[in-house]
Amino acid sequence: MNPETLYIIFFSVILAGITADFFQKKISFLNKFVIPFGIAFILSLIFIHILPELYESQNHLVGLFFVIGFALQIVLELLSKGIEHGHVHAPKNHTGIKLILPLMLGLCLHSFIEGMPLISTESTIGHAHHHNHANEIGEVYFTMILVHKLPIAAILMFFLIQHIKSIWNRYALLLLFALTAPLGAVFGFYLSETSEIAELSTLLLALSTGMLIHIATLLVFEKYHNPQQKWITIGLIIGGLFLGVIIYS
Repeated sequence: MNPETLYIIFFSVILAGITADFFQKKISFLNKFVIPFGIAFILSLIFIHILPELYESQNHLVGLFFVIGFALQIVLELLSKGIEHGHVHAPKNHTGIKLILPLMLGLCLHSFIEGMPLISTESTIGHAHHHNHANEIGEVYFTMILVHKLPIAAILMFFLIQHIKSIWNRYALLLLFALTAPLGAVFGFYLSETSEIAELSTLLLALSTGMLIHIATLLVFEKYHNPQQKWITIGLIIGGLFLGVIIYS
């Protein structure tokens, strides 16, 4: 169990939120480019590394947990209003606690679940493969989660600035979001170590991957990109996919 992984995730999210607070216009502008590039990068790592690893396990429940994760993310986005993929789609009559509470609930549940395989993945894969290979898959998943979380932290801060006047309350909610993935990682690790279900961490990774595939495909193929930035967005997506191909090759 490597605590450094959890510290990096936690402090990176806090730093991204603080940066977004102090440099709102610049970060908001950069996010338009970072999000499509980052999500394409994540999608590439899923196809090249995570999916082959999961199916190599020959666990017949992997496909089922992909589907569960994909469907679960649809349900979570009813609460989070789609903030996981860079947008908040909220009805105009939803304001205050009526908007903030379900959004934070959906976002934190998403973060907790995707954090569950962070540590347990290396443990289970390490039993079946060489230690170096286990570390590589763990690093790939860690990279995916980090790239996914930083833009979300910025968007969350933009949302909190718009809807919450108290700076202390804003940062309390940012802190809550930052804690959820590390807490999920610790929970997933101990659950995998104590559960009688064979290769539980593999199933947790499949569950989280299904959620990420839903977010990635929705963002990559969504139809409402600004027509003036269409080719820029396509270029960013291709660049992200290409980076995913070469970075862990």
